[in-house]
Amino acid sequence: MKIALFTPPSTYADWYHFPVIGLGYLKAVLKKHGFDAKVFDARYHGLNENQLIREITNFQPDVIGVSTMTHDITQGAKIVSEIKKICPNSIGIVGGCHITALPEKTLQEFPGFDYGIYGEGEKTIVELLTALNNSTESKLDSVEGIVYRKDQSIVVTNPRMTMSSDELDGLPYPDFDDYFPKHRKSLSGKNAQYVMFTSRGCPFNCVFCMRVLGKKLRRRSPESVCDEMEYAIKEFGAHNFRIRDELFLLKSKSSIATLELIIKKGISKKAVWSGQTRIDFVTPELIDLAKHSGCYMLGIGVESGDDEILKYSMRGYTVDDVRKAVRIIKNANITLGTYYILGHPNETRESVKKTVDLAVELNTDSIAVGIMVPYPGTQVYEMAKRGEAGYRLLSSNWEDFDKYGSRCLELEGISHDELKRWQKKAMIDFYIKNFKIKEILSFLWTKRRGIIRFLFPFLFKKLSTDNPDKA
Repeated sequence: MKIALFTPPSTYADWYHFPVIGLGYLKAVLKKHGFDAKVFDARYHGLNENQLIREITNFQPDVIGVSTMTHDITQGAKIVSEIKKICPNSIGIVGGCHITALPEKTLQEFPGFDYGIYGEGEKTIVELLTALNNSTESKLDSVEGIVYRKDQSIVVTNPRMTMSSDELDGLPYPDFDDYFPKHRKSLSGKNAQYVMFTSRGCPFNCVFCMRVLGKKLRRRSPESVCDEMEYAIKEFGAHNFRIRDELFLLKSKSSIATLELIIKKGISKKAVWSGQTRIDFVTPELIDLAKHSGCYMLGIGVESGDDEILKYSMRGYTVDDVRKAVRIIKNANITLGTYYILGHPNETRESVKKTVDLAVELNTDSIAVGIMVPYPGTQVYEMAKRGEAGYRLLSSNWEDFDKYGSRCLELEGISHDELKRWQKKAMIDFYIKNFKIKEILSFLWTKRRGIIRFLFPFLFKKLSTDNPDKA
């Protein structure tokens, strides 16, 4: 059985350029169980829809598996349907955060998907494909974590328990063969990064997050993490690790033990790493240990510059806590990126201004400013559907559910157009008022395609319509 795993092309901007770890894990476990799997990552390889469809159909897959977020679920469904026209005996499977939030609704909306996998997919996809390969569809109801069509109805099976820490340790390393060759110099370039997870899940309850990897934090053992780092250094020449955990740097025994083992094994002398932390975990002692273990860059979600808004959004810290954490990280000479959202529950024009002013005041190395999106599975989504917290939904089109290219939500006192003006003001003020001339030129150049799409989306829509192969 041949399985094509793909991600849709970028819908609004190609901000990021690194492998999708989830697809790497799926390919690794499928290969381990004897399946022929190949990853077609349109974003990573810069493929448009037509190019992606051609590459997948040339592979002649029996199964087409797509991983999508909410804003590209429609695009993913379209691509699967187009491939099935050319490969009519193929099966369409969808996974990712959108179907995890809305398993039944997703199959109702998109007939091109025959099956869906919600939650963690490594065990589920093997069990599902084994059943299909053995023509035992009658046993599908015993496969946990799937949704499928049966007669005229849609069946959602019982959810699968999230994997334990020991089970995460037992997973094969992600298979990145379709991204770069297994060669000692593959990732030896100056800007090359090896991406990895050291944990899954998040125990916090922020109103705008669906926690697609589960509410329980499960951490790989320090030995497992260091073994993968050493493997990447030996096999690919890795020297820079991008740790994609929702939360990597914590005030916990396991987090500290991992950092200490990185130092003890000498990995910190061969490689550096970047990752995420939280405001309320930042202490001089933890940041100092992180620095010594090779940390060169951290990202933290500030989200708002108003204490009341932080309380509504259940962040668990204050603006003064933010200032203290930023000061500690800066003092350690660690590059710092901060993230903000405009349009929190009960947001006002005054609280938005406080957020913009705080972003300028903190003067971190970089910022990202998004407009609130009511992603399915979040508390904000439920608030918006009920018209609570000042929210008004503007669209039910999933393609609009994107924090940079969206138009799906506004507040009673702040229109969506005004939120977009504040978003642009935040970026301009941050760079201009802090005299970051070199940084803004670098940002404009490296993100030029995304910025043009962000400022002039109608140009890309017209180009796509006029000449799809060049969009």
